[in-house]
Amino acid sequence: MATERILNRFLGAFLLLTMSVPLMAEDSDRWVFRVYLDDREIGFHEFSVTDRAGGQDVQITADFDVKILFFNAYSYDHKNLESWAGDCLARIDASTNDNGTESAVSGQSSASGFVVNVNQGAAVVGPDCVRSFAYWNPIILESETLLNAQTGELVDVAIRNRGADLVQVGSDQLPAEKFTIEMQDGPIHLWYSPGARHWLALEAETEGGRMLRYVPIVLPHHESGNTRLVMD
Repeated sequence: MATERILNRFLGAFLLLTMSVPLMAEDSDRWVFRVYLDDREIGFHEFSVTDRAGGQDVQITADFDVKILFFNAYSYDHKNLESWAGDCLARIDASTNDNGTESAVSGQSSASGFVVNVNQGAAVVGPDCVRSFAYWNPIILESETLLNAQTGELVDVAIRNRGADLVQVGSDQLPAEKFTIEMQDGPIHLWYSPGARHWLALEAETEGGRMLRYVPIVLPHHESGNTRLVMD
């Protein structure tokens, strides 16, 4: 369906790390976004980042369903757990159900590079330091390639700083820095708080000219101080 084609282009990059998180450690940072296609809510994207010695562990839950009248026209579920060592991805274990098509990606850093298994087929895909589309980590803004967790492929990217902007968070307009990830499949727009670069929002235009938007419900940091922001 047309709706399926519209979403397929971006979902692999957006939904990188997915796992249910019923309880979180006190030292975890948590993001929860409502996801909209134009003005229609189609699901949510939730994940936590837990600090540990030398890196972070990341868990995320995401679920998209596009309904037309009384029918579920498109569904997407992606489950993943990533471990980071410093600024580099150390391990990934992901599974995806893309409207009934299932795939599995796992990977681990090794002496020969980052080794990825896609549906049980192994390949070395990158140098010692590989990064995924981990929007929570502003270090990705320095990258020239990013790992797509759905396909196991390294994607060439060019990341542009668009300068100062404002972003709507709840009832407030917050100062932000806007960045664009440019790639063959089209741009992804990201907003971060100035200075500390805490991730605030995401938008991408689909092939049909519709807008996919992440609207925050819970953010781990508020730009005026490191306090948790929770909105109804």
